[in-house]
Amino acid sequence: MERFTHFLAEARSADLADKRTFSLIVREGLALTGMSVRDAGELFRTAPGTVSRWENGHTAPPLVARRAVRDLLVTRVQRIASSLARHVAVLA
Repeated sequence: MERFTHFLAEARSADLADKRTFSLIVREGLALTGMSVRDAGELFRTAPGTVSRWENGHTAPPLVARRAVRDLLVTRVQRIASSLARHVAVLA
């Protein structure tokens, strides 16, 4: 759960103007959600290769799109974290 909480805090306060920071958000967001670059490409309506270049820090979309990508990843990670928390509470 700590990894999810850390991601959510970092992503919400991230300086998206920095391409490396955006890259880290994409990489960690995909890892936490279990999405492949193909899945992310479909979600973000772009080619998987484009998502891969974001993830590797080679390129980044315009700032407004970075915010949208971050917001979608934050929403998905938040849903997963909430679901895990409920399951842990039931097991406890």
